[in-house]
Parts: sequence; C-alpha cells; structure tokens
Amino acid sequence: MTQKELSLLFSPDLYREGLLLLVSPESFHKLEGKTIERSRLHMLVCDGILELELNGKAYEMRGPSLLDIMDTVTVRINRVDPDLRGWCLFITFEFASESLKNLRPGPLNHLLEQLCLPVWSLSQKENEILEKQLLLMKGTLENPKHYYRQELCETYFRSFSLELGNIMFTHEENMNGAPSYISKRDFVTLNFMKLVSRHFMEEHNIDFYAKALCISNKHLTRVVKEMTGKTPHTVICNELIHQAMAMLEDDNASVAQIAEQLHFSDQAAFCKFFKNHKKVSPMAYRRRYIE
Repeated sequence: MTQKELSLLFSPDLYREGLLLLVSPESFHKLEGKTIERSRLHMLVCDGILELELNGKAYEMRGPSLLDIMDTVTVRINRVDPDLRGWCLFITFEFASESLKNLRPGPLNHLLEQLCLPVWSLSQKENEILEKQLLLMKGTLENPKHYYRQELCETYFRSFSLELGNIMFTHEENMNGAPSYISKRDFVTLNFMKLVSRHFMEEHNIDFYAKALCISNKHLTRVVKEMTGKTPHTVICNELIHQAMAMLEDDNASVAQIAEQLHFSDQAAFCKFFKNHKKVSPMAYRRRYIE
C-alpha cells in the first residue's frame, strides 16, 4: 500500500494529499498486517514491541526506538504489541523539500545508516524530544481552520528533522571506534554523496563523478540506484533544486545571477530546469516568499 492508499484507513484530519500522513498512537494498530511500498517514513516506537520486515528481512523494534526508511524499501508490519505506543510519519519529497529547503540534518553517512542499520535505539529523553514535535504537528493537523496550518506542519517537521539530526550526530560520536560494516557499494555511494555535496553547483554531469571515483558511468549508476533507489542524476538535481530554492528566497541575486552561480548555460535553461521540478517558475517561487 502507498501513502495515499493507507490514508483511507485513518482520520482525514491527519492526511494532506501530496504532503504527509501522520499515524498517531490511537490508530497505529491499523498498520498491523499491512505492506507499505514507495513511501518515505519515520516510525517512532515509544513503548512496546513491533515486529516487521524490511525488504523481506525480519526486524524487531523495542521502545524507545526509531525506524527511518526511504521510499525504495518495502515495509511489512507483522505484529503490533497490544500495549504498543507508536507514531508513523509519512512524507513526500515535495513536503520535505519545502520544509527543509537546503538543510541536510544529521551526519553525511546517515544515508548508509538508513540502509544498513535502519532501526535506532533511543534514550527516553531522545524519544520525548521527537514525540513532542509529532504531538505539535498532530495538534495543528487537527485544526483545519488554522490560517497557517501548512506552514506550522512544515515548521514542526523541520524541527523534528533537526532534533533527529542532532541525535544522529550524538550517536555517531558514541560509535567512534566501532567496527566498520561499510561494503564496497557503501563506499562508492558514500564517496559519491561527498563529491556531490562539494561539486554539485559546478558539476551537473555524472561523467565527472564517475571519473573522480575511477569507475564507469554505468557502474556508478547501478550502485547508487541499488543503494538509494535514485539515479546519480536525480541526486545531483535534488541538490541543485534545494540550493536554487535557498538562493531564490534571498532577493540579493537576480535569477540570471543564480543561473550563472549554479553553472547553467543560460537563464532560460535554469528556468526550464526549475519549473520542471517545482512546477512554478523561479520568479513565481521568489514572489511567494518575498512579497
């Protein structure tokens, strides 16, 4: 089931089509027996035990713990403890993009943690910090007459992501010296992501990244696609879009200057690229935030 299909099982107040679905503790049991596909989600188990499968591999979550899953992973909820108290937040790329702008909360290798160690044990304090943001989001979603309903949801998701990023950094520090589990595919993916974070503004073609990693374009594409569910081209484009959004929200630079700084051939090419991804022109996006 996809996010949209799952939404029919829950209160319409906690679903915004094309944006998010928040499953709260009162209705979490409805996920039992369900197979979830093509959904980006965060699952927070505060108390109790949850048995599930991720791409066919069995896992057990004991509260407090967190599951951070990309939309390329199939999740099956096998058993929900009768006393379990948990949350599940489904988000779309568009919602996350608008909420986080150009922020990337957490360590760079969190992508690999999602793939190799998807379940994170939390302290009670960490659990309370994350649950607080979800409670605030729930209260906002349940008030459809609030003039700033969407903006507050974006704010609370941004806050949730920043708190989660802080927790991930803390866990990374505590894991220093732990045995490495990084495979060759992990290594290629991690180094590709590092290169993209440094060079995406001036290097838009995967040839540059494949050459820097001393592998073929085909091999790079296969590995990154297998590990992230996204092609290298999509990863680069996502970085460009986030950077463009941040630059457009600051009116110090013209659209032509932004196109030049992001190394597009001309303003028209940048405008076409931006509109293809955001469904609005750069100037229309800017007016939304400046006026």
